[in-house]
Amino acid sequence: MEYSKEYVEKIYKYIKNNSSVEDFKEKFHLNNVELEGLLELFRIYGKRVDIVNDNDTLIFEKPLKKNIITTKPNLNTNELIHTEICVVSDTHFGNIHQQLHLLNKVYKEAYNRGITTVLHCGDLVDGNYLNRAEQPRQQFLHGFDEQAGYVVDMYPLINGITTKYILGSHDETHYKNGQATINNWVSRCRKDMVFLGQDSAAIEINGIKIFMDHPGGGSAQSISYKPQKRIEILESYYKPKILLIGHYHKSYSFVYRNVRGVEIPSFCDKTQFQQKQGLSNVVGAYFLNIYSDNKGNIQYFEPEEIIFKPSDMWEEAGKDKTKVKQLVIK
Repeated sequence: MEYSKEYVEKIYKYIKNNSSVEDFKEKFHLNNVELEGLLELFRIYGKRVDIVNDNDTLIFEKPLKKNIITTKPNLNTNELIHTEICVVSDTHFGNIHQQLHLLNKVYKEAYNRGITTVLHCGDLVDGNYLNRAEQPRQQFLHGFDEQAGYVVDMYPLINGITTKYILGSHDETHYKNGQATINNWVSRCRKDMVFLGQDSAAIEINGIKIFMDHPGGGSAQSISYKPQKRIEILESYYKPKILLIGHYHKSYSFVYRNVRGVEIPSFCDKTQFQQKQGLSNVVGAYFLNIYSDNKGNIQYFEPEEIIFKPSDMWEEAGKDKTKVKQLVIK
């Protein structure tokens, strides 16, 4: 069977992530040889589609779409240090709207790119706010033991990747309720997960000063206002080159006072609390592509935004609980 380029592009748009290979073959009357030929045509036209085994069912999986915010200038990269990291935040494990399957996709992409460090900017779990009566109904995991245990058992485990994390306001509710700290359990049980601090941490990667921040309070009307204020209050003795901000569930990249700031999206769909408060919610992550000199000065900074559409997310609340397994790559 011969396919035109227009037909191949049309078929590519039809294929959805996690859709059944058998259903696709039946709909388009394809045998295995014809399917292999079609996949090869996808590759020729730069539209890769993989077939993966999910619970003994073959499904399609498309690579993550790239959204590059800056354009790479001409650089003599041989004289610079190349750093590539992945940044995630606000996974809110235990909430029925968590999106673990999408977090797994990002970690798998990080592994495919050879990334060895992932930074998590807080709110690993959904916590327990005693003043939010509706919260228990929005959770499938309740209390410290269930939520901390879920991080240990379900957070992606990939040989060669270390996740360095801070804790946020939702994580801290367990300490306020009973002086229980998520990091004490997680870091003991998961050697690939390194705790850096409550609410914030200053680290260096290849000499580049990075500040990880999980502030409090709600979002401002202007998406840039609060991130800029965070830069203004940073202590002068540790003014970072990069500021990574969780908590707001927004996606935004900017430069202010010679600091490159990035607001990191979440891995939890909009909750009842956010709906009541009229708050927007973005699900996604960032890949940071950085070239710096031997003093940690950034010569090139490319924040690659990964944003998931509503169609990428589970429509059925709590589906992650029953459908998703831990991503393990050894």
